[in-house]
Amino acid sequence: MREKGPQVSVIILNYNGGAYVVRCLGSILKNSYRNFEVIFVDNNSSDGSVELASRLFNSNPHFIIIRNSENLGFSVGNNIGFKRTKAKYVIVLNNDTEVQENFINTLVNVAESDETIGSVGCKILQQDGSIRYGPKYINYGFIVHALQKNTYEKFTTNLANCGCASLYRKSVIDKIGGFEPLFWADWEDHDLGYRLNLTGFKSVYTPKTTLLHLGGGLSLGISEERKIRIFRNKLLTYLKNYEARNLLLRFPLIFLLLSAKEILFMLKNKKISSIFNGHIEFFKAIKPIINERKRIQKMRTTSDNQIFNICRIREQQSFWDALKLL
Repeated sequence: MREKGPQVSVIILNYNGGAYVVRCLGSILKNSYRNFEVIFVDNNSSDGSVELASRLFNSNPHFIIIRNSENLGFSVGNNIGFKRTKAKYVIVLNNDTEVQENFINTLVNVAESDETIGSVGCKILQQDGSIRYGPKYINYGFIVHALQKNTYEKFTTNLANCGCASLYRKSVIDKIGGFEPLFWADWEDHDLGYRLNLTGFKSVYTPKTTLLHLGGGLSLGISEERKIRIFRNKLLTYLKNYEARNLLLRFPLIFLLLSAKEILFMLKNKKISSIFNGHIEFFKAIKPIINERKRIQKMRTTSDNQIFNICRIREQQSFWDALKLL
């Protein structure tokens, strides 16, 4: 008789995802893996999606609903799921996805092959067959993505897996913390991946299971508010995770390059106000992030140079390519 395998909790955060949740929940609940539960965390949806999910799936013994009284954002919403589970592995899965039957099995098998693996990602396809989201690497000290599509056909070691669909070892989450609450959303997966690596664990990617990202997600389109948040969170990720040497030598360069890039974009689009708001939001967040940085750096077991070597992308990517991908 086939063994059940280690327990897995799949966290699906929902906010007004009525167009997607039936396909998402239907696909994950049909997975071939035996020992799993689905924790459906609803961020106070107003479109009837949580009621729909409850009506269709609440009788399934693998299915649990948590209802939040307000929209807490991606980071805190998923962190509530992290706190709820005592499983060995937890999978963060977007509500606008459809997974293959081997999804959980594949991710768990990779994680079980090496106890130093803290996270496993998979291939994420858009409905048109393109790849918009994937693992992140670090080249020349800059966090980058793959330029060549064939990179996604290979097993790789990376800095961070996309928060759209990632498995995490729960003991690692308990040690380093979940997604950064201050981020709300955007770059929270980059930050978590960096923390995972600097504490001696690995983030890996496998193409052996494919996930369909339906419609590109609920966050398509970049509002001014989100542009400001992305700019802030990029800077905070480096500020929080760089070791002291790179904080002095590399962070000022990152700050200037990101600022210059945003200023040029804003000038071109005649929306100069958002770059100033981005800086304001960054400086407002420095104090709490510095306090969190102290905690994380005390747990560091791996130098930045080691991380840069382990997590660099193996395709030919020049320094200028890396700069463009900032």
